[in-house]
Amino acid sequence: MLRLIALILTCSSASGFMSALAPAPRLRASTTTTLSAQLSRRDVLTSTTSAASAALVASLPLDAWAADPKLGTKDRPIVVLGSSGKTGKLIVEKLLSLNLHTLAASRSGTSTFPPSPYLTNTQVDVTSPSSLTSTLSSCSGCVFAASASKNGGSALLVDYKGLSYTAQACVDNGVPKLVVVSSGAVTRPESVGFKITNVFGRIMDYKIAGETELRRIYSTSKTSHYTIIRPGGLSSSPSTGASSVEVSQGDILSSEIGREDVAELVVASLTAGGKTDDVTFECYGTGGETLFGMKTGPAKLSKGLESRDELIHRSDSFEGLVTGLLTDSEMAKKGIVSTYTGKDIEPM
Repeated sequence: MLRLIALILTCSSASGFMSALAPAPRLRASTTTTLSAQLSRRDVLTSTTSAASAALVASLPLDAWAADPKLGTKDRPIVVLGSSGKTGKLIVEKLLSLNLHTLAASRSGTSTFPPSPYLTNTQVDVTSPSSLTSTLSSCSGCVFAASASKNGGSALLVDYKGLSYTAQACVDNGVPKLVVVSSGAVTRPESVGFKITNVFGRIMDYKIAGETELRRIYSTSKTSHYTIIRPGGLSSSPSTGASSVEVSQGDILSSEIGREDVAELVVASLTAGGKTDDVTFECYGTGGETLFGMKTGPAKLSKGLESRDELIHRSDSFEGLVTGLLTDSEMAKKGIVSTYTGKDIEPM
């Protein structure tokens, strides 16, 4: 919708308008992207346009200014599973700030958000296929931000089986996009990050098992797609913008990242449309220096891993960070993707 409006306002001839409507090619492996894929309402209205065109743009509903006008509508909201968690809450808040209708789903169903015309709260159990089916029956997107917790279930039930049930429910109900918040180092059992995190109920083994099952489920779907986001160690540090974040692929690099930045990348993955279909990427902070001059930031998860510049993405916008990603099938051809799928995993 935004692209169409901008073209109507800027194209001076019928032939120029029709040629501009030709679909743009999908970008791949761009290391730096600064072009924003969205135009703001103010930018369009203040450009050189006729009074009639400006009036037409101004009359459009605010919801139409999402990248996809069918995303986050009242009849087809975006479902956030695990909305009561620290990261889940931030994702819901970001979606609401964009006036996208959001269904905040949690085990308790209790709202922790201020009232909003764009917000609905619901109770859901990700370990129950029937509960997921009813929740996902009419949504335009889904975010899986649930994970094992003392009150929410074990890693076996949530990160493995819960994600598998969610993936199946999304495919069965024709949900266009499922965005999953997983974990960096999940395919590198030799890494320190994997070993330390896996102590807590084998959470890393079950996370990668859930990812593997998800990919199997989606392998036969032509209409539903997924994005898997693997953040480094999560912190509560406020976002300092996309330029302080790095995205890469191959599960090779990692470092700490703020939950706010992860929430931004989740929303960008939803609104980016086909650019994030069937991709997996890692995200982490670029770091800086400590008071003692020590360097912080991304580091290899283990010795012997090759870091390729073409698989590292930097940008001044979060949408730019998720532009040019390779699909999982394309990454597999690179020969650097780990084949680890978890140890002693119970069959579904």
